[in-house]
Amino acid sequence: MKKYLILILLAVATNALCYADNPSGQNPPKDIIIDPIIPTTRPLSFVAPDIEATYFMEAITFVFNTDLGNCIIDVININTGDTWSASCNGIGSTSIYTSGDEGNYMIYIDTENGAYTGEFVL
Repeated sequence: MKKYLILILLAVATNALCYADNPSGQNPPKDIIIDPIIPTTRPLSFVAPDIEATYFMEAITFVFNTDLGNCIIDVININTGDTWSASCNGIGSTSIYTSGDEGNYMIYIDTENGAYTGEFVL
Protein backbone atom coordinates (compact mmCIF):
# COMPACT_ATOMS: atom_id res chain seq x y z
CA MET A 1 0.00 0.00 0.00
CA LYS A 2 2.82 2.41 0.86
CA LYS A 3 4.51 1.66 -2.48
CA TYR A 4 1.36 2.63 -4.39
CA LEU A 5 0.97 5.80 -2.39
CA ILE A 6 4.59 6.75 -3.07
CA LEU A 7 4.16 6.07 -6.81
CA ILE A 8 1.03 8.22 -6.93
CA LEU A 9 2.79 11.07 -5.11
CA LEU A 10 5.75 10.83 -7.50
CA ALA A 11 3.43 11.00 -10.51
CA VAL A 12 1.66 14.07 -9.12
CA ALA A 13 4.96 15.76 -8.29
CA THR A 14 6.35 15.04 -11.77
CA ASN A 15 3.27 16.56 -13.43
CA ALA A 16 3.56 19.64 -11.19
CA LEU A 17 7.21 20.08 -12.17
CA CYS A 18 6.39 19.76 -15.88
CA TYR A 19 3.63 22.34 -15.51
CA ALA A 20 6.00 24.72 -13.70
CA ASP A 21 8.44 24.56 -16.64
CA ASN A 22 5.69 25.28 -19.17
CA PRO A 23 2.66 26.79 -17.38
CA SER A 24 0.77 27.52 -20.59
CA GLY A 25 0.76 23.88 -21.59
CA GLN A 26 2.02 24.89 -25.06
CA ASN A 27 4.70 23.12 -27.01
CA PRO A 28 8.30 24.19 -26.40
CA PRO A 29 9.76 27.05 -28.46
CA LYS A 30 10.08 26.34 -32.17
CA ASP A 31 13.10 27.52 -34.15
CA ILE A 32 12.40 28.99 -37.57
CA ILE A 33 14.91 28.82 -40.38
CA ILE A 34 15.28 32.13 -42.22
CA ASP A 35 16.87 31.91 -45.66
CA PRO A 36 18.16 34.83 -47.70
CA ILE A 37 16.56 35.64 -51.02
CA ILE A 38 19.43 36.52 -53.31
CA PRO A 39 18.23 39.13 -55.79
CA THR A 40 19.36 38.68 -59.38
CA THR A 41 20.70 42.23 -59.43
CA ARG A 42 23.34 41.36 -56.83
CA PRO A 43 26.47 39.29 -57.41
CA LEU A 44 26.09 35.59 -56.63
CA SER A 45 28.85 35.92 -54.03
CA PHE A 46 26.46 37.99 -51.87
CA VAL A 47 26.50 36.48 -48.37
CA ALA A 48 23.52 37.41 -46.26
CA PRO A 49 23.84 37.86 -42.51
CA ASP A 50 22.00 35.40 -40.29
CA ILE A 51 18.68 36.18 -38.72
CA GLU A 52 17.51 33.93 -35.91
CA ALA A 53 13.78 33.53 -35.36
CA THR A 54 11.98 31.60 -32.63
CA TYR A 55 8.25 31.07 -32.11
CA PHE A 56 7.00 30.73 -28.53
CA MET A 57 3.64 31.48 -26.92
CA GLU A 58 2.15 33.28 -29.93
CA ALA A 59 5.21 35.50 -30.49
CA ILE A 60 7.95 35.30 -33.10
CA THR A 61 11.20 36.82 -31.86
CA PHE A 62 13.73 37.88 -34.48
CA VAL A 63 17.39 38.34 -33.53
CA PHE A 64 19.57 40.23 -36.00
CA ASN A 65 23.20 39.13 -35.76
CA THR A 66 24.40 42.15 -37.74
CA ASP A 67 23.06 45.59 -38.63
CA LEU A 68 20.62 45.09 -41.51
CA GLY A 69 19.40 48.66 -41.65
CA ASN A 70 15.68 49.39 -41.73
CA CYS A 71 13.53 46.25 -42.00
CA ILE A 72 9.93 45.44 -42.76
CA ILE A 73 8.76 42.04 -41.47
CA ASP A 74 5.57 40.36 -42.69
CA VAL A 75 4.19 37.16 -41.15
CA ILE A 76 1.33 35.47 -43.01
CA ASN A 77 -0.83 32.53 -41.96
CA ILE A 78 -1.36 30.99 -45.39
CA ASN A 79 -4.38 28.96 -44.23
CA THR A 80 -6.37 31.90 -42.83
CA GLY A 81 -4.84 34.84 -44.71
CA ASP A 82 -4.11 36.69 -41.45
CA THR A 83 -1.10 39.00 -41.73
CA TRP A 84 1.05 40.72 -39.11
CA SER A 85 3.64 43.36 -39.98
CA ALA A 86 6.31 45.29 -38.16
CA SER A 87 9.09 47.66 -39.06
CA CYS A 88 12.34 47.81 -37.10
CA ASN A 89 15.86 49.10 -37.39
CA GLY A 90 17.47 45.67 -37.99
CA ILE A 91 19.69 45.85 -34.92
CA GLY A 92 19.29 43.62 -31.88
CA SER A 93 15.90 41.93 -31.72
CA THR A 94 12.18 42.49 -32.16
CA SER A 95 9.02 40.42 -31.65
CA ILE A 96 5.76 40.07 -33.53
CA TYR A 97 2.74 38.65 -31.72
CA THR A 98 0.42 36.41 -33.76
CA SER A 99 -2.94 34.78 -33.09
CA GLY A 100 -1.33 31.40 -32.45
CA ASP A 101 -3.80 29.72 -34.81
CA GLU A 102 -2.72 26.47 -36.41
CA GLY A 103 -1.58 26.64 -40.00
CA ASN A 104 1.30 27.19 -42.39
CA TYR A 105 3.13 30.46 -41.84
CA MET A 106 5.42 32.41 -44.19
CA ILE A 107 7.82 35.11 -43.10
CA TYR A 108 9.11 37.83 -45.43
CA ILE A 109 11.81 40.23 -44.27
CA ASP A 110 12.80 43.12 -46.53
CA THR A 111 15.97 44.94 -45.44
CA GLU A 112 18.35 47.52 -46.86
CA ASN A 113 20.82 44.67 -47.40
CA GLY A 114 18.54 42.11 -49.06
CA ALA A 115 15.39 40.06 -48.56
CA TYR A 116 14.78 36.95 -46.49
CA THR A 117 12.06 34.35 -46.23
CA GLY A 118 11.17 31.60 -43.80
CA GLU A 119 8.32 29.26 -43.02
CA PHE A 120 6.99 27.19 -40.15
CA VAL A 121 3.93 25.13 -39.23
CA LEU A 122 1.84 25.35 -36.07
